[in-house]
Amino acid sequence: TSVDHGTAYDIAGRGVAEFSSMTAAIRLAAELVAHK
Repeated sequence: TSVDHGTAYDIAGRGVAEFSSMTAAIRLAAELVAHK
């Protein structure tokens, strides 16, 4: 995956980051592997 909008060092470790795009990427990767 790639960073959508930068590295967000300013919010790192605060528990406020939006992670839905990472979750979607992982789910898609798992689906692709399952249907290889």
